[in-house]
Amino acid sequence: MDNFIKKILYLGPRGSYTQIAMESFKEKLGGPLKLAKSEDISSITRVIQQLDTEEGTIAVLPIENSIEGIVRETIDKLITTKSGVKIQAELTIPICHCLISKGKKEDIENIVSMPQALSQCQTYIADNFKKNINIVSANSTSAATSMLDGKDETWASIANEFCAQLYGKKVLEKNINDVKDNKTRFVLLSKEDLNIEKPERTSLAFSCKNESGSLLQVLEIFYKHKLNMIYIESRPSKKVFGEYIFFVDIDRGIDEISHMLYEIQEKCEFYRLLGSYREI
Repeated sequence: MDNFIKKILYLGPRGSYTQIAMESFKEKLGGPLKLAKSEDISSITRVIQQLDTEEGTIAVLPIENSIEGIVRETIDKLITTKSGVKIQAELTIPICHCLISKGKKEDIENIVSMPQALSQCQTYIADNFKKNINIVSANSTSAATSMLDGKDETWASIANEFCAQLYGKKVLEKNINDVKDNKTRFVLLSKEDLNIEKPERTSLAFSCKNESGSLLQVLEIFYKHKLNMIYIESRPSKKVFGEYIFFVDIDRGIDEISHMLYEIQEKCEFYRLLGSYREI
């Protein structure tokens, strides 16, 4: 891996699942990445903006959750990045929510967390607490857990175990997710090629002419070359109402399909390779 890496950005705040993913990337890939200074950033948009303009910087962002689906802000910003930021690697982290508090479970009257975490634990909350339990939204699970400092023992947060350790709080119960097999896929991003070997997946974005059969012509290329689209989703172009950009994941590395991508590019109004990479 190249030695240009000086800083690694991640979607914060501290204690987030993205920080856990970042630490896992550093551990698995080692080298300059392991020595890089980390910095938490408040939004996906700001991460990409800083990555666009700063040299010696890479980043980690969430891209897909097994329950909530694709992280649209990550995809939208990758499609419009000015500097050609690309996906270099991916990994998947299990999402294991915990009930965290200074008090006991039977004393809890208020639960605070980010909306997604509350949604993913709504059956647990309904089964374990009174109907009039006070539910409070926070900007993040980290913010929710840090809020407990100023609250009494009737307050609890929903966050990960790492977050509880970070803020010195007790974990009352682990794995309280309604869906136990809840996972999030995270990507490592860089303007420079990190030369991570053996890519197994390729992501691209494209748009077709707004006319009958234009998308079919592109899909026929996938069919002709027996390319398996693991994922496909349309996103508004944000230029003209009714025009869309398609985001596609293919289950092959670019070394196997580069000649096929030229055929696809010739049929498109807009085309961008978002990266060819592997899971680590």
